[in-house]
Amino acid sequence: MATRKEFTEDVLDAFGARNVRVKPMFGEYGLYCEDTFVGVICDNTLFLKVTSPGDVFASELDKGSPYPGAKEHFVIPIEKFSDADWMHEMLDLTWAALPVQKPKKKP
Repeated sequence: MATRKEFTEDVLDAFGARNVRVKPMFGEYGLYCEDTFVGVICDNTLFLKVTSPGDVFASELDKGSPYPGAKEHFVIPIEKFSDADWMHEMLDLTWAALPVQKPKKKP
């Protein structure tokens, strides 16, 4: 089942004024913060990359693969979307723990 456009808007709304964007990828969506890939949206489910700080902060979250063969990600329950402080903290911890993206070389 493909993700509804409205669900991606709900995800962006949950992160508020953060510099977060979605990018269509293979029929679903990649989630970026400050040009860093932080997660995916598949089948109307938000998945954030697993990081050590995120594991400490959100140890109660389930983990799952957004698609077959993918690494496990945190599965963010839709109930968390209304908790702006929690969503911002989880995003900040995830983003800060990931390596800085190298600029792409132009051909």
